[in-house]
This record gives sequence, C-alpha cells and structure tokens, in this order.
Amino acid sequence: MEREEKVSALQCPLCIKMGEEFVKYAERNPHLMYYVHDWYRRYRSLPKFFRSLSWELCSLKRFNVIYPVGDPIFIHVYKSYRNPYGIYHPIEPELPKEYRDLISKVDELISIHIERKKIPSEVFEDEKERAKFLEGLFNEIVKIGTNDKPKVSRKRLYVSDKLYKALKYTFFKEKIGLGVLEPFIRDPYLEDISCDGVGNIFVYHKIFGALMSTVRFDNDDELNKYIMRLCERIGKPLSVRNPIIDATLPDGSRLNVVFGRDLSRKGTNFTIRKCAKVPLSITQLIKFGTLDPLIAAYLWIMIQYKSNIFICGETASGKTTTLNAISVFIRPDAKVISIEEVAEVQLPHQNWVSEVTKRSEDGSINIELYDLVKSALRQRPDYIIVGEIRGKEGHAVFQAMQTGHAVMTTFHAGDIKKFILRITGNPINIPETYLDIINVVVFQNMVFVPGMATPKRRVTSINEILGYDPVEKSCNFIEVFHWEPTLDKHV
Repeated sequence: MEREEKVSALQCPLCIKMGEEFVKYAERNPHLMYYVHDWYRRYRSLPKFFRSLSWELCSLKRFNVIYPVGDPIFIHVYKSYRNPYGIYHPIEPELPKEYRDLISKVDELISIHIERKKIPSEVFEDEKERAKFLEGLFNEIVKIGTNDKPKVSRKRLYVSDKLYKALKYTFFKEKIGLGVLEPFIRDPYLEDISCDGVGNIFVYHKIFGALMSTVRFDNDDELNKYIMRLCERIGKPLSVRNPIIDATLPDGSRLNVVFGRDLSRKGTNFTIRKCAKVPLSITQLIKFGTLDPLIAAYLWIMIQYKSNIFICGETASGKTTTLNAISVFIRPDAKVISIEEVAEVQLPHQNWVSEVTKRSEDGSINIELYDLVKSALRQRPDYIIVGEIRGKEGHAVFQAMQTGHAVMTTFHAGDIKKFILRITGNPINIPETYLDIINVVVFQNMVFVPGMATPKRRVTSINEILGYDPVEKSCNFIEVFHWEPTLDKHV
C-alpha cells in the first residue's frame, strides 16, 4: 500500500481480517494500518490484536501480538522458535527525516509567542500546566493548510494533515514526554527498561518476559546526550564527578544511571524500574498465585498484633509490591512512617509520613536512612516501614523494634540461613542474640512454574524466628508455609 494513498481502514481487507476492534484503532491511527501492511508484505502473516493482554498469554512460547498503550502508540511483540529473545517494537507516528528541522522551527515560533505574550515563568514550573500551555500554543501556531510541502509564515506553520499528526506527536514526545523512551513509559505491561550501553534497549514484560526492543542508541554521543538531558530534567545532573545516579522519574519509576565508559565498558548504562500507578492489591497477588488466601490471613493477623516483618528475596522478586499489598492490613487509624532511598511505598492511610534520603553532589548534605530512622523514633509512629536494609540503618531499625515500634522492611536474601548469615555479617552486623525481635521472615522469589513460559513470583517460604540457642550457638526458626513447585501450591 502506498502511504500517500488515502485508504480508510473500514475498507481495508487486511484491517477487516484483523478484527473489528483493530479497525476502530487503525481508522484513528493510519500509521498502524501502514505498519500491518508492511508486516504482511514481508512475512505473509498477521499479528493478533488485543485491546488488553490477559495472563493466559503467559503460557505461549511463540507469540505475535499488537496492543495499544494509548493513542497514537501501539506495541508489537513477537517471537519465533529460532530467536532466544522475543522482540519488542513500538509502533508510533514517524516524522520523516527531511522534516525533522520542523521541530526547531516550532520551537522558534513558540519562543516568539511567549516573548510577545509575556508569559510568567510560574506557568512552566508545573508539568501539567506546561503541557497544557504548550499544546495551546502548538495548536495556535501549527495549522493544517496544505497538501504539499510545509509553508512557513512569520507566525504560523502550515502542514498537511498527515504531517501535522506526526509533528505534534514528535514535538510533545521530546518536549513533555521522555523522547525515545515514551512508548516504554506508557506501556503498563513493562516492569523494567534497561540499556546496557550502545545498542538495543531491553525490557522485562509482565506477560512475555525478557524482550529485546528495536529501539537503540547507535553511539556514545547519542546515548550520553539523551541520558544527561533526562537527568537534568529531573534535577539530578550527571557529571564525571558524579557518574552514578539514583532518582525518581515524574511517573514514580526508579532510575539508576552509570555514566561513561570509565565505569561502564559498553558505554553509559541505565535501568528504569517502573512503578505501577495503582499498587497491586492483596487479592490480585492471590489471583496471580504469588501467595494464597491462608498466607494473606496469616500476615493480616501478624500485622494486627504489630509483628516485625521482613520480606526477603532476590532483586526484582516483587518484595516492595508485596510490602505495599500487605500494608493495607495496618489499622486505618494508625500513624505510619515510610523511609526509603527512592519513594516506592504507596499507602492508603491518611496519617502517613513518607520520607526519602537526600544527598547533594558536593557532599554538603547527606541525609541517610540511618538518620531518618532515628528521627522517626521521635515521631510516635505505630508502624515504621523501611524500604530496604543494607547497612548501618539496620542498627537503628533493631533499636526501633526493641523499643516497641512495629517495623516492616525488605531485605536481599534467598532463604532463612542466608538471611541470618547476611544480617549478622558485614556491613550490617546485628548480633544473633537480637534476631528474636524479628517475628516473621517472608521469602519471595522468581521461580519457574509448570506450564508457564516465563518465571513467576511466588512466596516460597515463611518462617518465624524462635530465638537464639546459646548451647548450639545458632538461631532457631520454624517454617510456617512453603511453596510446593510441582503443584504450584502453598502448603
């Protein structure tokens, strides 16, 4: 199909074959129709279109699926038996290379309008207000008024209907959105986005697991410019002096950056851990099989009696997700203080204090977890939630528990024996005789489930700490629940 032809999706045989739902989307977004035609011409097969993805797709070892993530962006994921990686391809309006300079022209015209109207700087401080204001200016400046090449006057830019849509999308993707990462950020099915350096971006999909995207950075200059601009925008400037950044994106996602080839041999690398807009509920975790109703009831009772609970597991095993889900069992009228390096905990409680650490680039300001935990003891909390224990803040947490404050936290450990070894060793160094103050240790890991193509999160074990045995010189514990892998059940 020639892209210049005005063909309606309503009359397109391939679109009709894709289904009625697809036709509705393709009619509003012609670039989706063109993409499917290109795909069919190359491979003589059609993807399946889903308005939303179901968990039943997890069992597929081979897939070819398109789904929307908000007009005008669609995602195509596919995998054959020959590829070790599935492919993740964003479908979005493309501004032709010969018209890329129109972005700077729109910038220029907007600057003229802002100077003429004397817009106060306060308008640009709020993200939503800035987006609303820029959209109004864009609509005022860029007009649909030609079927030929763009025409520029002193105050207006006239373009074709097709070019208008691509120009508007590209402009706002770069000025308000996150540029090349905008489709990834919009996709609710992504958990992690990672760039290992120069090359392709990789993602971890909730349904299809690890995928390689078709989006890539071709050289160091392109990658460094992008990530430096992103860090400046969120108020965490990168430099050779400050090459490692931990930050939070506007949508709540966690960003980690290691800058430059001095530290990262393939070039600057970054990882984005996406944050769900609405935290998963305990009923959803039960539905997904992460835990069962009996475990949920057990944790509810433990929290009601102000037990100290550690949720342990490997990286990306869903520790914070489970912590968020079970935190609703805390009494609604309780005062809760959450302390984190990067804000992830989301609570429904009205009397909730959320605190995060702070470090300045020059080292003049350095507020650590340890400082915030000590401060929390003076605020009369009913529950203290610590994002993660890694170092000396562990001592303050144990002091809080010993003075009667209930604590929930996450910790990196694979099983109960490794938990005891790690928490009593460097750099945390908690004496074994103190461990009986911990009531419950929950272990959650990524495991392979029979019949599933990708690993799933499961609570693999729950243990109660009984106390320290001075004769055996060891810490005693009892396993209350464990996960049976052959049955995929908790017993």
